[in-house]
Amino acid sequence: MKAKITIAALALLFICASQAQAKNDPLGSGQTKLVLDKAFLSYLAKNELRLVAKQGAKRHAETITLPIAGGSMDLAKGKGEIAAEGTLLIEGKHGAMPFRKITVKTKKTPLVAKVGGSQLKVASARQISSQRSGFGSTFKASALALTAKVATRLNKKLRPRVPFQAGQVLGSLSSNAQPALISIEDQGRATLVFDPGFLAKLESRFVSLNPIFPAEHQGATFTFPIAAGGELAPDGSQGTLRTGGAVEALQLHGAQLFWHEPWLDLGAHQASAEPELLPSPPYPGKQPRTAIFDLDPFAVASEPKQRTISVAGAPLALSTAGAQELNEAFGEGKGIFTAGEAGGSVGFVAVGE
Repeated sequence: MKAKITIAALALLFICASQAQAKNDPLGSGQTKLVLDKAFLSYLAKNELRLVAKQGAKRHAETITLPIAGGSMDLAKGKGEIAAEGTLLIEGKHGAMPFRKITVKTKKTPLVAKVGGSQLKVASARQISSQRSGFGSTFKASALALTAKVATRLNKKLRPRVPFQAGQVLGSLSSNAQPALISIEDQGRATLVFDPGFLAKLESRFVSLNPIFPAEHQGATFTFPIAAGGELAPDGSQGTLRTGGAVEALQLHGAQLFWHEPWLDLGAHQASAEPELLPSPPYPGKQPRTAIFDLDPFAVASEPKQRTISVAGAPLALSTAGAQELNEAFGEGKGIFTAGEAGGSVGFVAVGE
């Protein structure tokens, strides 16, 4: 019986592991460089063929540079697809063959493109490698050899004196891919320091602020664990930082307001939460995520080697929705709390995967 249970447990683990999918981050910048083999350049010249870079791609001597236009990668493992901007054109006296929608796949056949009218594997590599590079990843492929299908298509279109051959070495490539957004690990804590004037206004309404685990506080300083699931741009220009825990605003003999799971949306410049106003009725209870504070202009520090994105002392101002909620809960419907008034400041050090 124990043996059967063990086998079943192992089978379940295997299924779970096989179904687990890597977390791919969207790519936003970087470039792919294709260095052409001298023998291949000589072959083109002898057959009166030219290789031209167009529409964002650039060629300087034997080096072709293609800006990264998209794709996604598991940056930690260096696996994924890298979409390049630009078109390459091999042309001669009998016509021209364009290579469009050029994509680098982190496989033994890394170079893929739309050749003529079909998406084809252009070249295979003798050796491939990946290495983490700051927030991003570098992929390299050496001894790129022309595939049979592409060689056939080139010969049919261009009719060179000496035909293209399957296995003909084109050169080597390297891609330095940087993410548009990077996944954030669940480590570290974000800090929220409430403004003294904001706290005094709450105290005048007999309202105390309390942390709900795993949030903690010491005086006016509240901390929240950074949670998995958030994504940030390396320069902090966009993305969401997620945290756990909640803040309870409790009025003596009155309402109870929770701000669950505070998040920071750096692109929208907002600090949001899932409000819950009790007792319900007469209050609405749980509500959809709402912007509680507006995040005023702030500075971001990024450290690519450590893959950290940090903000210190970013000022928070009460949002229109946040002021309305506080007035409903503790202000007897009056305009005691106003949009734009100082709410405090926030800071964090987030670690990218």
